[in-house]
Amino acid sequence: MNRTIIAVFALAIAWGAEGIAQDGAKPADGKAQPGPVDRLVATMQAAEKAFTSLQLEMRTSSTWPDGSVMTTRGTLRVLRGGQAAIHTKFEFRSDDGVRGRSESVQSADGIVLFEDDAAFGEVFALIDKKLVADLEWAGEVLRRDGLPGMRDRRAEAPLGSQMLASLQSQFDLVEDEKRKDRAGEPGAWLVGKRKKGLDESGGELPVADAVEAFVRSRDHALLEVRQLEADKVVQHLVVESVILDAKLDPASFQVQSGTGTPRAVQPPLSDTIEQTIKQAEAKKARELEARKEKDPAARDEKPEVRPSRR
Repeated sequence: MNRTIIAVFALAIAWGAEGIAQDGAKPADGKAQPGPVDRLVATMQAAEKAFTSLQLEMRTSSTWPDGSVMTTRGTLRVLRGGQAAIHTKFEFRSDDGVRGRSESVQSADGIVLFEDDAAFGEVFALIDKKLVADLEWAGEVLRRDGLPGMRDRRAEAPLGSQMLASLQSQFDLVEDEKRKDRAGEPGAWLVGKRKKGLDESGGELPVADAVEAFVRSRDHALLEVRQLEADKVVQHLVVESVILDAKLDPASFQVQSGTGTPRAVQPPLSDTIEQTIKQAEAKKARELEARKEKDPAARDEKPEVRPSRR
């Protein structure tokens, strides 16, 4: 795997970017009444909208099909309001020697990104705000995340509501009535088997056939998720610390790892970014052509392009 793939998976595993239901926790049947898990997700979403700042620490481990194990450890800080910013920092390593670290700060000026691993060395880059806007747009069009500048679901849903919604779409979740706490903290354990008939192709990680997750009562934070294949844990997420409305100094939102001055983003990341944006523009062009076939009034419309070219 190259560095970009490793980083994307490390972040995805860390907060459930893979397979997240884009529309949140809507019931599968639009006419059905929300169930207990739907109501819990809605409560978590309300809490996620209310905080002004947040600091979170987490760790993960994932077992790959070849038997190797990837672990991550990271922090997320979110500041909202007039000086809004997102600061992420994580390290990843595998038992077969792959390791690296990444740190980024996103603000109104763009993204400062630092990455370091044994294969590619250090990269200290600046992604300007116009390119960030293009990437945010491309992420929405393609319903993707994972590249710097795309929607950061951990920052949008740091208590884990989107991850729980994703798990609900993949597993038949019910509350475990026998377990009401985790290490003495009250909360709900949700468990379930994988739903039948789901498309299991195209994934890089083993497909879990069961899951268990814990949501703490006092702050509605998802603190632990175990995905299992038979009796083996293949993905494990543990949130070690959550501080809501923490006193965070805006001046502290700086990338500390890099040295010197960040340069404009270079290949191979710049190539990946450009390819992704072009894919979004191509999708918009195809959608317009399909609409023109059905609606003659649309024949004079031009396809939507990236924000920086409008």
